[in-house]
Formats: sequence, structure tokens, C-alpha cells
Amino acid sequence: MSESTFGDFLRTDRRDAGCDKTMALMHLYVELVIAGSDAEARYPEIAAHLRACDPCSEDYAGLLAAAR
Repeated sequence: MSESTFGDFLRTDRRDAGCDKTMALMHLYVELVIAGSDAEARYPEIAAHLRACDPCSEDYAGLLAAAR
């Protein structure tokens, strides 16, 4: 494992849901955001993943834009 990969691993939020769970629940997360609810409080593992994963974060931004 390279030094930067190891460093990235050590900084991973233990609550991170991972891509599969995030994609499965993203529509619920977006619905909460649109409704003005605290989506991060309801799904902290999804919020943690969206902060860490650029591809999922881009998908979230696109879904949020489309839903609005």
C-alpha cells in the first residue's frame, strides 16, 4: 500500500456507508434535503460517504438538481 493510499485509509470516516448503500438510499437523502429536513442527522453514514467520494457526490448533486 502506498503512503498516500495508507493515509487516505486512515482518514476514512468509520461511519462511511460505501458506494452501494449510498446509491441505494440516495433518493431518500435527496427527498429529506428538498423537504428541508436534516438529512445528515438522519443518514450520517450517507453524509460521510458523500464527503469522501467524488463520484457519488457528483451523482448526488445531479439527482438533487433534477429533483428540484
